[in-house]
Amino acid sequence: MVNPFEKRATEYLRDDEAFLAVVTPEPLATFFQKHAEQGKLYDRLTTIVGTPGSGKTTLARLFQYSTLRTLLRNGGQELYDDLIDTLATCGAIHEGIPAVIGGRVPLEAEYREFWEFPYPPELRSALMIALLQARTVLAWLRNVQTSGVPLANVEIVARPDTDAALTAIGGVSGQGLLTRAREIELAIYNISAALVPPDLSAIDNDGAAAAYRPFDVIEAFKVKDGDRILTLKPLAIFDDAHSLHPAQFSSFHRWLSRREMRVSRWVLTRLDALSPSDVLLEESEDPQSDDPGLKRSRETTTIWMQSGGDRANQRRAFRKMAKGMANRYLAQMEIFRRKGLKDLGNLLAVQVEHIGQSKQEKLIDQVDALQRRYNITADRRSLLEEEIAAALANSGEDSVEMRLAMLAILIHRYVNRVPQHGLFEDQGQDAEPSKPLLADDKVLEGAKVHLMHRQDRPYFYGMDLLCDAGSENAEQFLQLAARLVAQSETQVIRSKSPSLSAAKQHSLLRERATEMMREWDFPHHQQVRKLCDGIAAACIKKSLEGNAPLGGGANAFGILQEDFFGIPRTNPELARILKFGIAYNAFVLVPNHGTKKKIWVLIELGGAPLLHHRLTFKRGGFLERRTSDLVRILGEGSK
Repeated sequence: MVNPFEKRATEYLRDDEAFLAVVTPEPLATFFQKHAEQGKLYDRLTTIVGTPGSGKTTLARLFQYSTLRTLLRNGGQELYDDLIDTLATCGAIHEGIPAVIGGRVPLEAEYREFWEFPYPPELRSALMIALLQARTVLAWLRNVQTSGVPLANVEIVARPDTDAALTAIGGVSGQGLLTRAREIELAIYNISAALVPPDLSAIDNDGAAAAYRPFDVIEAFKVKDGDRILTLKPLAIFDDAHSLHPAQFSSFHRWLSRREMRVSRWVLTRLDALSPSDVLLEESEDPQSDDPGLKRSRETTTIWMQSGGDRANQRRAFRKMAKGMANRYLAQMEIFRRKGLKDLGNLLAVQVEHIGQSKQEKLIDQVDALQRRYNITADRRSLLEEEIAAALANSGEDSVEMRLAMLAILIHRYVNRVPQHGLFEDQGQDAEPSKPLLADDKVLEGAKVHLMHRQDRPYFYGMDLLCDAGSENAEQFLQLAARLVAQSETQVIRSKSPSLSAAKQHSLLRERATEMMREWDFPHHQQVRKLCDGIAAACIKKSLEGNAPLGGGANAFGILQEDFFGIPRTNPELARILKFGIAYNAFVLVPNHGTKKKIWVLIELGGAPLLHHRLTFKRGGFLERRTSDLVRILGEGSK
């Protein structure tokens, strides 16, 4: 059987039963619930923006009528209860029955070709919009039929005073709607599929150029499902909008933003389709962010499926989602199911083997030399060792190498906290540090990073780390998890323990991350890679300083927010590079980060670069830089 971790859910799972078995409700609660409770999810244009693999299409599929009906049919099973409750909170289910009918239209087809037609812009837009509406109507009707409801049991509720427009879309019956939508689709398809676009005079006024506006007419669907008559909110879901031409996307966006539409409209897109200003700046900071006559904050809703806002809660929510998804995928693999292995986390060891004897002896010599170099007394060393022993007592991290690495950090910190003359006094004298020396979590994390770089001690292991390496992106998480699952499967086939050692996890994750970076082929990927490498090199240097000033170290550059927000205007090329780096998980942008009474924007490295360069996943450690530092990195080595 194919490893399900190596396939995206929307590609691998065709029927609703299999699809629902692997879906978790956490993304809905994280990204949609707040907007639904505020009444902003269905009454206006909603743009859902995310990186590739962030789960946009998966979430959209949940709002299709056939999916909701299948889910409710299986209600009462523990596997589905949380998902039903969350969908109810998001307004897709009401009192145990579906409340919406979603129709998903992918925009990866021939829509961009309309912009190549030798027609006036108004006609090109009209043809595209008519085709989109026809295909949305077909998607709605097909979705109801897939659920087992005959077309005769479907009709629409039309808006008042739309008699002429109602006739133009085929009337109120499901069959009439279907027939008219097919006519419009065929007429426009014949134009787009022609080797030579027909002359303007040849376009059929009763077909392709006809007044066909179902979005202006349809207010609701009435579906007779068994003994019940359901009134469903129509939801048009336009996926992969980044495939459109930029000018086409703008026209498409303006059309969907009209307030008089009763149909709910969602646009799913990657950051590719947005301008650098939209990606890098907060909406309020960009005076050009609104189209003429359109106030985005009032008339549209934007859902960013990216890190930002309450990042701690988002990381916790993603961990929960990823663990649930991983365990559901694992349950599909017969080899693990036979052995009762249901939890991926149980296959990932969290105990690290001790470093080799020779490395341990070398580390002892290094710490002893450090003590002699700075004239640290035996009594002071004993005090530091007692502090470390107490800190490690119940941590599960106690080992000779960890004690030595932490001791080295505390010695460096001690040197920085005593008067300089105290270092050259007799060994019997012992100066007191200006601040107490504590073997806290930051010292422990710093020791782990130092041991990883200097002694090859494993650092990337355990389920939480695997989740964090996914950069809150479902597909990236699955790509990394797939490598671990495949190795565990191999071990089971060879009659070995399915558990993966910390060293094996560390090695496999870094190997896969390096492959992922090598496979980058998005626009400006070479410059993005160069910027990643430059940021990482500076972060590694800081992370390996003897006193571990940032604990586990740095993983980001911080630029003053007022300077960063000027990048799209002062350096558009850098803005484009950052945009694509963010769009493809190389970077995570963290605005409004307050430190030292200043507001910063952090350019944080994504999961794959952190694994590749061996940097911490602990957040908050950054290096203060300027925009010119980014430009300098990109210019290094170029002529």
